[in-house]
Amino acid sequence: MSDPVLELRESDPAAHVRTAPPRDVFERIVATPLQAPRRRVPRIALGAAALAAAAVVAFAALPGGDNAPGPIRASLAERAFAATAPQPDSITYTETTTVQTGNPRTESYDKLRQWQYGDRMHNFMETRQPRGEWVYEHDQNGATIRTLMRNDKGGKEFQVTHKTDPGWDKEELESGFKAGVTTLVDTFRERIRGAQDLGETTFNGKRAHAYRAERTSQRMPPGVTVYYVDPETAEPLGSKMTLTLYEPKVVDGKPVRGEPTGTITITTTVDRYDHLEPTPENLRFLDAPNIDAAEKD
Repeated sequence: MSDPVLELRESDPAAHVRTAPPRDVFERIVATPLQAPRRRVPRIALGAAALAAAAVVAFAALPGGDNAPGPIRASLAERAFAATAPQPDSITYTETTTVQTGNPRTESYDKLRQWQYGDRMHNFMETRQPRGEWVYEHDQNGATIRTLMRNDKGGKEFQVTHKTDPGWDKEELESGFKAGVTTLVDTFRERIRGAQDLGETTFNGKRAHAYRAERTSQRMPPGVTVYYVDPETAEPLGSKMTLTLYEPKVVDGKPVRGEPTGTITITTTVDRYDHLEPTPENLRFLDAPNIDAAEKD
């Protein structure tokens, strides 16, 4: 059985692919009815989400704008946005760590490593939860997505999806393939200009500048996401998403939001963000020999 909150993180199309969180978790959050589930695209892990869970900031450093002469001085958000200009001739490599807290039953630790180049993507996501451990590996090449899952109990599952497969919802399928090659920087660029400047704070023990991103789509989790940026270098620090859980109630036959019952916090730290030269050695990171072997079994 799938993990409810892992499903929730995957409901963000900018980082994952799932179209909706599981019914029991979502109803506790918003206490509103859900449409009947439709057939969905396979998991593309963040992160995320995820991610995830979720959605994190990732951008390169620029010279300190606060010390620049007046005519060229720019805000930290503008510097970060400029630093995230796409580099189509390089391989985008990201490492993130995501920790979920707030409910002992669904606490988790995720470590994601991902390479993306054009319409190709390869990643590994290690997940640890109270009920077990999993490794998800995803490979996307053009119009094909392949997923291999292995767990600590010896289980293994393989799935392959083609854009030409019948029976899929077209919009969901397109969203899934797009999400697979959407990097952390792409997600950040979509949201930073509309983010609310919350001022200086700390993140992971470091001095940081915080930006609150508004929810821009009903398909995004109904929580609050705050991005954290190094105020001196404009380098990424990470993000924090807070989801409030509500007790579902029914009034006059209609579900309504009850009293708050708790919160779930999903904290993502950007461990590494690089642009790699597309050398033969680096291009090999896009290969997926484990998935190739599973497909032949």
